[in-house]
Parts: sequence; C-alpha cells; structure tokens
Amino acid sequence: MLSLMSPIENEAVQTLIAVFEAVKNKDHAKLLDLHSSRGYTLFNDAPPYQLLEGEMGVRLKLSLMNQVQDISYKIRDLHLSVYGDVAYAAYELEMSGILVYQYRFEGQRWIRKARCTTVMVREDGSWKIVHEHFSHMGV
Repeated sequence: MLSLMSPIENEAVQTLIAVFEAVKNKDHAKLLDLHSSRGYTLFNDAPPYQLLEGEMGVRLKLSLMNQVQDISYKIRDLHLSVYGDVAYAAYELEMSGILVYQYRFEGQRWIRKARCTTVMVREDGSWKIVHEHFSHMGV
C-alpha cells in the first residue's frame, strides 16, 4: 500500500508509525511532539472508558510506556485518507510486551488487539495527532 501513496499520504503514515516507535522506544519527548498542541482526545480500550482530553489522554499513553517492557507492535489493514490538512487512518493494531508490576520482580505477558482510528492535522508542515479511538478486538 505504501508504494501507491502520494508523498503527503506517506508522511501521514510515517507519523502514525513514529507514534508506535516512540512508545516502543519509550521516547516521551517524541511521543509528546507527535500530538497536537492545539488539543488531543482519546477513546481508549482500557480504563477509564471515557473520552480523555488533552494532557489526560497523553498521560494514559505515557503510563503504558512505563508499565510495559519489550513492547512490539503490528499495524494491519491500514486505510488512510487525506483531505487537505486533515488525515485519518483506520487500522488493526496488535501490541504486546511484558506488563511489569511495580515493586515486584515479576510480570506477565500483555497483548492488545484493537481496531483503531487516528485523526491527524497538518501543523507547521507536519502531521500531528488530534484524536485516537481504540476498540478492543479480543486476543
């Protein structure tokens, strides 16, 4: 699919991939930079099951980075559309890692499968995420 995309569509896809790479690499600064400073909303497939706005939504993503080790991810069935300065991506996501319990030297395998929608806007020449929606698919 990537070979059939325009340069602007490819930039949007690379932004989406950069988000998951930032999570995988625990790069807090990069993750924050990829989200819009004008506003961000998140519907997640993990508690709390409500719309999170601004800093609260980003904090939930940062907590994932702190609680899960050896994160890997796969993006499947990606569909991307660009309308001027707005892009949306619909895809299936599989993430896994080791959920580490604080203050104990043990953990358990963590797997997340979700149907996802990510909405991005162009700000100062780059794509920034303004909304994400994750719906649990089962494991």
